[in-house]
Amino acid sequence: MPLRDRLNRLAGGTITDLREDTFDGFVTGSRLVFVDFWASWCHPCRAMAPVIRSLSREYADVAFAKVDTGSQKALAERFTVRSIPTYLLFRNAKIVERFPGVASRDRLARKIEKWR
Repeated sequence: MPLRDRLNRLAGGTITDLREDTFDGFVTGSRLVFVDFWASWCHPCRAMAPVIRSLSREYADVAFAKVDTGSQKALAERFTVRSIPTYLLFRNAKIVERFPGVASRDRLARKIEKWR
């Protein structure tokens, strides 16, 4: 198991890195899926990372994932990601909520609660 995966398990809450070949399979199903579109050079994205990690621990029934828009440009284009961070919530492989930009932990939690 890669070091990053072991650290994720220790920190609690799993956040899956998605690629074009794994995306559709991950968002399919009845569970709520929270996807964070981010980039390594994006300071607001990095600032939000601990918030997303905290939410992934609190909402264990929600699947959390992230898409690096630098290496996964096709996914960013497919979902018309124009600014980062951008968050998408999926249920049954359909987008149920979309919100760009930095958001408070409370705002993100309310969005999750709305669709949970």
